[in-house]
Amino acid sequence: MPSLFERKPEYWARDLADRVFEEAVKAELDLLGWPYTDNTATHERADLYFTRQVRGRAVRAALELKEKRQRYRPRWAELAGVPEAELLALDEVAARKLLAVSPRAFVLFHDATRADRPYVLFTIVDLLCLPKVRVQRGINLHSPRMKAKWLLDARHGRGFGGLREAMSALANYLDRGLGDDLRRVGPHGPFAGESVETL
Repeated sequence: MPSLFERKPEYWARDLADRVFEEAVKAELDLLGWPYTDNTATHERADLYFTRQVRGRAVRAALELKEKRQRYRPRWAELAGVPEAELLALDEVAARKLLAVSPRAFVLFHDATRADRPYVLFTIVDLLCLPKVRVQRGINLHSPRMKAKWLLDARHGRGFGGLREAMSALANYLDRGLGDDLRRVGPHGPFAGESVETL
């Protein structure tokens, strides 16, 4: 039986024609000497699994890659309550795939609309805790199936001017920040524009 997420062959001609971001990330992993598994041909696993030495021990992590190639519709920004320049959209399926390798799981966006800060990194802890708006739409006019997206504020992630900086931050997080986030008693954040009631 075919997978729910199985890609049709005709999709690949279009997708394979523009894999610049994915190829740049894989080249960066090669330069860093982090072995990786490329899962971009399947929708059942995160795009890349990679291995990094952390305190003398090999650990596996996952990286989902997403691109914003053009401005989103004004309605999306309105629903999210986020300025369009700060808006990013993540498929809920992509977020769920990261659960299998939590907590060493990340989403890296390439935002082609932002020359000043084209890379935004979210950890799985960020995705769990940050405020988000969830929207859904039908994916086939002849089927009741729906597809959900999370509308995210880029300011809730970590923004970078270059890919090398983003990968360096990812390494530092694996080395130190992840443990701090998991052990912290206080709330994760703060998040831009968030209003939290104190009981």
